[in-house]
Amino acid sequence: MSIILQTSLSLKRLKQVRDLTSQCLMAFPAPLSCPEDGDIYFLAEEPAPVPKKGPILTAFLALYVLEENLFECSAFTHPDWRQKGLFSALLEAAETAYPDHQFSFPVPEGDACLPALSALNSLGAEFWCREHLMTLDAGNIPSCPFLKAVPISLHITETDGLKTAQAFYGGNLAASCFLDISQSPKGKTCCLHQVLVPESLRGKGWGTRFLLSLLPALKEQGVCRFLLQVSGENLPAIALYKKAGFQITETLSYYLYDAGSKGHV
Repeated sequence: MSIILQTSLSLKRLKQVRDLTSQCLMAFPAPLSCPEDGDIYFLAEEPAPVPKKGPILTAFLALYVLEENLFECSAFTHPDWRQKGLFSALLEAAETAYPDHQFSFPVPEGDACLPALSALNSLGAEFWCREHLMTLDAGNIPSCPFLKAVPISLHITETDGLKTAQAFYGGNLAASCFLDISQSPKGKTCCLHQVLVPESLRGKGWGTRFLLSLLPALKEQGVCRFLLQVSGENLPAIALYKKAGFQITETLSYYLYDAGSKGHV
């Protein structure tokens, strides 16, 4: 087996990654996706059994830079090559290349992801935190009668490709967030990041007013689906998003890899 480090994928490599991911999901259905936008890839290859054919991609580990010394990781191993130490070898290679980094792995809840959880446990990874994905279809945005009683001024701006939404009341900033809008065959999807309300205004309904002003405005611009992520420990934020119509559609448990007590998976 050879392990190759790459910081970008050629079209040929990308096809190999997609094919391997598809084979994994066919054998073990799970709410995972092919990580085509990783910052760093570790690829495990085996010689092809047929002469004159290129090596076979048997597993890969994709790393995403979250912070200076923290990666978020995604790993896939071909069903025929599981339980042969490939995941351990890829993680060891990543640890050798980046000895000062920590490695976090998101694991969706559900029986389909029990093998991944078992692999992480065998390597000594420990539970770190929980995060919810919340979604809302544009057709399900609730009405907000009190907006007319307390109107706010909504501004959506874009600077260097970054969209920002801000709400003002009486000339003062009441709430803000960043917007990431993408186009797909099914329409526009908007991901909301860092929804913030000034500390002095929290608990007074300004967050709800902001979202129930912003979401219809984005709907008028063609957005048909909204997404956001929130910490499982942030109960006030979860309550706010539910008031705005969002529902939890997926829960990710993050596990942090500790270099001690390694196994072989």
